Amino acid sequence: MKTLLGLMIALIVISFSTVIYAANKTAKVTYKWVDDNNIVQFTERPPKDRAYEKIIVTTSGGREVTTVTEEQAKAEARQETNANIEDVNQANARNCQIARQNMDVLKNIARIRVTENGQERVLSPEEKAQRVQDTQKQIDVFCKAPVPPAATTDEQ
Repeated sequence: MKTLLGLMIALIVISFSTVIYAANKTAKVTYKWVDDNNIVQFTERPPKDRAYEKIIVTTSGGREVTTVTEEQAKAEARQETNANIEDVNQANARNCQIARQNMDVLKNIARIRVTENGQERVLSPEEKAQRVQDTQKQIDVFCKAPVPPAATTDEQ
């Protein structure tokens, strides 16, 4: 009985310690900056074209303030933009490859079977022609040259 009681107390202490530790590690990030009308703004996202302060407040009362210059903010915005551009370029490349594969199937296979509502059937010539047109539109959209990254300050 003593062993069971000791084990329960140990589990309670460990659980309580874990909750306190997790609560101390929770933080809220806020960005403070001044807009064009000289009004101080507090937002959850940093501005992309001006200096700001990044304020981190933990639930335990800790506070950390980091000042970011306008140049640093613009560089961060460019980096984020370039990451988004790269994601779009990769998605377009995947979609282009899929559309071209679909076009190969549509043009090289005489009878194309599709399953709709659990029923298998063959596309009519009109349906096949429509799918060729739709697939060509996808190729026109996704198979363009990749979007170049945003210029850095050295390139401007």
